[in-house]
Amino acid sequence: MGNDDKKITIKDVARLAGLSKGTVDRVVHNRGEVSEESKRRVLEVIQQIGYKPNIYASLLASKKHYTLLCLIPRFRPGEYWELVYTGIGRAVEKARSYNIGIDVISYDQFDRESFRRAARQLLEGNPQAVMLAPIYRDDTLALTAELAARGVPYVYIDSRLEGSGYLAYFGMPMYQSGYLAASLLTEQPGIGEIANFRIDRGGAQPQDNPTRKRREGFMAYLAENLPECRVFEDFIRPYDPEYNLRVLDEFFEKHPRVRHIVTFNSRVHLISEYLEKRGLGDRIVVGFDKLAGNLEGVRKGYVKYLITQRTETQVYRGINAIIEHMVFHTAPAEQDNFMSMDILTRYNVDYYSDIYEF
Repeated sequence: MGNDDKKITIKDVARLAGLSKGTVDRVVHNRGEVSEESKRRVLEVIQQIGYKPNIYASLLASKKHYTLLCLIPRFRPGEYWELVYTGIGRAVEKARSYNIGIDVISYDQFDRESFRRAARQLLEGNPQAVMLAPIYRDDTLALTAELAARGVPYVYIDSRLEGSGYLAYFGMPMYQSGYLAASLLTEQPGIGEIANFRIDRGGAQPQDNPTRKRREGFMAYLAENLPECRVFEDFIRPYDPEYNLRVLDEFFEKHPRVRHIVTFNSRVHLISEYLEKRGLGDRIVVGFDKLAGNLEGVRKGYVKYLITQRTETQVYRGINAIIEHMVFHTAPAEQDNFMSMDILTRYNVDYYSDIYEF
């Protein structure tokens, strides 16, 4: 039997599964009591023959409205989370066609209490599904435990908490991206010192910031290949250029031999702008994410390698997985959907396009 939805009916599914149409209907629409064996047989047949029920029409006819809430940090123009917000916006129209509304709840990523308030607001909104980035581990686990108790599916983006019951994760493999960064930064022999500039978050250092996983991968590569290499760390602030100038001046005065630099966050442009200001074009720098300032650092030669991810596509696919789950009661083929790590240099940066693979 072919894949043409017009030729495949619920009667066909029932016949192939050896069950009644009523049983198949209860499985498809997730209502009524059905044995696990019957459910397994129905879902197996559906996957084999490509049947998709005309739930689109029934949803519109029912006029029942569903809510998908996205929990992400607030952002300024040009920052990483703006890419996430853009991806959410591109999924709004598709979700609307299934009577699914998408709303965004935001918080200050440098304020843990702000995250907790946003989590409470999310739960008060009684969503039917959630997409979130697990920046604060313990608070995220408390939130997702409540979502699980309510039977609310959730998808991770940006990073994931392994072992929790998420529907799916769409994003870069964080540990491997750090491993890759170390390989790129140390491609020339004889490197003895490396600088890693981190973001100063005050007293709100996240317990599961994705940069932690990147750093673990980076350090693992060094341990395996350059065990004598020393890594010096210092902290800069995203919105305090005078403070950063002072910190970076003091750092390079103290460590004049450091020629190799890595950042695991999305703000490598803070380093490239400093190097340009001080005329330090002899450093090798590796950073992450396709922000306008980062791309400019690559073009000017102050960032040698920029490891990027197709953020908008990741977000869209995460929301699409939720839609498929809510409408067709199907789960993604994989729980962890790792996506490409693209490497940009000054020789290909102007030809790179983050094509929306929707």
